[in-house]
Amino acid sequence: MAKVFLGVGHGGTDSGAAAYLIEKDINLVMALACRDYLQNNGVEVLMSRTIDENDPLEDEIKECNAYNPDLALDIHNNAGGGDGFEAYYHFAGGTGKTLALNLESEIIKIGQNSRGCKIKKNSSGKDYYGFIRLTSCPAVIVEGVFVDNAKDIEIANTKEKQKNFGYAYARGILKTLGITPKEINQGDVSISSSNEVAKDSLYKVQIGAYKDKNNADEKLKQAKDKGFKDAFIKEE
Repeated sequence: MAKVFLGVGHGGTDSGAAAYLIEKDINLVMALACRDYLQNNGVEVLMSRTIDENDPLEDEIKECNAYNPDLALDIHNNAGGGDGFEAYYHFAGGTGKTLALNLESEIIKIGQNSRGCKIKKNSSGKDYYGFIRLTSCPAVIVEGVFVDNAKDIEIANTKEKQKNFGYAYARGILKTLGITPKEINQGDVSISSSNEVAKDSLYKVQIGAYKDKNNADEKLKQAKDKGFKDAFIKEE
């Protein structure tokens, strides 16, 4: 089974870029959607965080290397007034460059323009970004939108639009792994982590299950007598 590590930029007391959108929040939405899509296509995934918590880069890198994945992706969003998507990969190219180009292709398909796939070196001639320089597998950093550009965020200003970025990232990863993605409707994508809670989640309360309809009727009556007027019986 293929393995992928997803770094989720910032978190906790580190909000990342903040303007029209808060980077740490949309990073997580995109990453969760990417994870769910990958898992539904048979890929094993480890995320650096699944909730809003402090997530230092050093910890991300250690977790990634301990996991020993086939590919790693660090999900970020940008600031500085620019416009569009960009990706960074290892200066030597290879699989990291292939991954970056595949991610870019999928992002363009959902309507986002691209500033390109790039390398960035430090003064020693090595990769500038630690997530790329220090991970032991091909790794890419993506910047989806500029959170301080009112026009650029229009493509990511709802959770559903942010999830589309995550699904696009997943398709780019699958292409790099040589896996043909299954067609997955958003409603079919399940959230498996017990740590994250969507704001629009429904919490169902069940007080019993009975084979005898009379017992079910009695329990329903007791619930309504206690003031739970919305209680009802669901037959399965």
